[in-house]
Amino acid sequence: MSEKRNNSKELFDSIEPFSMLTDVVKSLWAIVLGSLAVAMIAMMLFSARATTSYTSNVTLAVMSKRIYSGNTSVASLSSTRNVATSFTNVLNSEIMKKMVCEDVGLETFDATATAKVIGDTNLLTLTVTSNSPEKTFRIIRSIMKLYPDLIRYFNTSMIMEVLAQPQIPTRTVSGHSAMGMAKRAFVLAFLALTAAFAYLSYRHDTIKSEKDLREKLDATSLGAIDYERLYKTRKDIGKKNILLNDVTASFSFVEQFKKIAAAVLKSAERHNAKVIMISSVAEHEGKSTVAANLALAMKQQGKEVLLVDCDLRRPSQAKVFGIDVKPGTSLTELLDGKARFGKDVIYYDPKSKLPLLLSGKGSRESTEYLKDGNFARLISSLRNTVDIIILDTPPMSLMADAETVANLADIAVLVVQYNRTLAEDINDAIDELKKYRCHMSGCILNGVRTLPGFGRKIIGNYYGNYGKYGKYGKYGKYGAYGNYGAYGHYAERNDPTASATKKQSVKETLENTETKE
Repeated sequence: MSEKRNNSKELFDSIEPFSMLTDVVKSLWAIVLGSLAVAMIAMMLFSARATTSYTSNVTLAVMSKRIYSGNTSVASLSSTRNVATSFTNVLNSEIMKKMVCEDVGLETFDATATAKVIGDTNLLTLTVTSNSPEKTFRIIRSIMKLYPDLIRYFNTSMIMEVLAQPQIPTRTVSGHSAMGMAKRAFVLAFLALTAAFAYLSYRHDTIKSEKDLREKLDATSLGAIDYERLYKTRKDIGKKNILLNDVTASFSFVEQFKKIAAAVLKSAERHNAKVIMISSVAEHEGKSTVAANLALAMKQQGKEVLLVDCDLRRPSQAKVFGIDVKPGTSLTELLDGKARFGKDVIYYDPKSKLPLLLSGKGSRESTEYLKDGNFARLISSLRNTVDIIILDTPPMSLMADAETVANLADIAVLVVQYNRTLAEDINDAIDELKKYRCHMSGCILNGVRTLPGFGRKIIGNYYGNYGKYGKYGKYGKYGAYGNYGAYGHYAERNDPTASATKKQSVKETLENTETKE
């Protein structure tokens, strides 16, 4: 019993409702078209099986030829019931059918005729039904003409008077309505197809949670970043990225990047690494935004960081930071020999003063630029000027640029977009990176989205009490939030006197380099 409960709990935990919902919404057009097709088929089938009939009726009053005092109504009601029964028998008799056929000119009497008492009255209704409105009307008129001659066969003491002439035959479709069945078929098909697509989404082997990141990929999980809504105010309309230093960035968004940056720095420290490449398997996984925010987070932690836009085919860091790259200052021009290395080629984020080496327009010869020795010499010279170099690298599935950069980088970080790329393809990219010089540091899950109540639990005001850490504001015994308490800056924790002899800034180093040249 407990095993079944555990299996049920594991199954429930493995379900990501938001991914299912988004996949179903994306497939809504297919669901609607499929449901309409099923509804049309159902309508055709039921229309073919349905039979149409036409009915006409006439009202008759049954009266006695002799009126008995004191008990007239009772006698009339009882007699009416007897007349109705006898009249129906006569109507369906072979004699009646033959007489009607001769009168109307029919070969066969393919109709039904019945007589029924109307409530507790002396009235009865004669009803005739056939498959043709003309035939129905002719038969009921014939019966009304012949019934005086027939009444003597079943009750000579009763007479019937016509109260209402035969009505125009009304159309009736037997069985269920074809339109009604089509509507039911549409609803059932819609529900069935929705369930089918939800199941396919569940079986779709993508990365939908940090748990999937740990269990499905052959690499270390560096953390997950929740989806951050871009348009929070009217001023945000048109914004394509959100950075840590944006005033609209949420507290959790900033802290998640700080946590991941600390993990990446720890990996870099273990491998004595300075050059970190950020890549992804496919396009639109958010690697450029992640690279920019990691650089900002590392700078906030006291590191001298340089962000290099190595996606020469489709550069995006200039757009992320809102900087216009001037002619003669692009990385492609620098590698091509059209620009001179110096302080003019380094841009700075206006808010954080993060140094940036940007690319202007995209180039189709990106692979040749990166394979050229100039790029390797540039990276080698920059190693001595900063603590960390972050390379925003093209997607691995599109071109060979990422593999070229992997031979120059020290560690690699792979950005995985939530519910986009198959785990198999990501593992193939991880295996490919392991063939090169760089160390595969791990993967970051980007853009995690959940429905309310199904996501990661938020404990306390922000992330909660963190157990022994106490309330988040002071990080418990670890001191004030600003410097991470006793942790200090990661680069200086083994050398308390390092802060007094910090390395010179990127700008000063570049000026000295230009002077020497």
